[in-house]
Amino acid sequence: MPKDGMHNIYKRNGVYWARKKIAGTEHRESLRTDSISEAKKKRDEFLERIEREYDGNRRTWKSAVVRWNDDVEVAESTKERYLISIQNVTPVIGDLYLDEVNTKATLGTTVAERRKMGVTTATIKRDLTAVSSVLDVAEALDWIETNIARDYARRLKERRDPIVLPREEDIDYVVSRAPGKFANMIRFAQYTGMRQEEIASLTWGQIRRRHVDLGVTKTKTHRTVELDDRAGGTIEGTAKYPKSQVVFWHGKGERYRNVASQFRRIIRQCIRSAEKEGRDFRPFRFHDLRHWYAVDYLRHPKPDQSIYTLQKTLGHKSVKMTEGYLDYLTPAESERAQKGAQQRWFDEDDKDGNED
Repeated sequence: MPKDGMHNIYKRNGVYWARKKIAGTEHRESLRTDSISEAKKKRDEFLERIEREYDGNRRTWKSAVVRWNDDVEVAESTKERYLISIQNVTPVIGDLYLDEVNTKATLGTTVAERRKMGVTTATIKRDLTAVSSVLDVAEALDWIETNIARDYARRLKERRDPIVLPREEDIDYVVSRAPGKFANMIRFAQYTGMRQEEIASLTWGQIRRRHVDLGVTKTKTHRTVELDDRAGGTIEGTAKYPKSQVVFWHGKGERYRNVASQFRRIIRQCIRSAEKEGRDFRPFRFHDLRHWYAVDYLRHPKPDQSIYTLQKTLGHKSVKMTEGYLDYLTPAESERAQKGAQQRWFDEDDKDGNED
């Protein structure tokens, strides 16, 4: 409902703000402009949204997300990651009221729906952390009494997802049907073992000759990933977009978002195409490319590579997690993979001594 003049609008610190009182509660929002004409336009949008989303004393989830977007104090990269998670859970909670979202039943339904989509437990926990961040802001505003998602996310049982090794022919089939730079992103995942978000957010500034500098990652340690000829070739075959630092881009240099959802759509297309062609095609997840890389790394190691160097490359906290890939090797391959780089050098010295 458009308003004339300066009604519901005021200026603070050189910036215009809008305000509206409903049922005794005053709502305020920065219009982020010092232009009166632009401020009036944004004021009208604010008033329409507030009146549409307010129902007595109940706030909607959408209104909480809007307020969170304005008030949350986190790093920009963290905020972008949270926004992706918020979009992921929108089909489940997007149309609910805030008090409906803030229940164990709704959070349980959200977890169940995400698992139906084949999403890993780690990703679900990230989604719940984003939901909790929104509820933290709502709690600070007294819109809810207690944020129950905070403890719910912590208690979510970590479940090690089974390792699925994609066949090379199936990876090739998917790549041949992937659009634009998305195909290059799939190849890069296959040849580096990097995580989905690490690849989607990769910038040219992180590439140092034949290495990718990931900085301090989720395990709180500095991590680099070596690029072999296959991974290096993928990078060299990826055209740069002017004025964009994103390596794998679409449109006007934008990075890919919701990679898992886009990948699932490609897989569904491959399933239909394979059925028409009478082809044997075995679906897999984007994350399974990381498993393919790990097993390939152990099967064809360089002289200074072992399961310990793979642990560092993958960013695992413990080598125990990396050892799960030994089950996919022959006994000889497994023995070779478990030898440290130092032991391998001793073996080479022994050979030299025997030859003398």
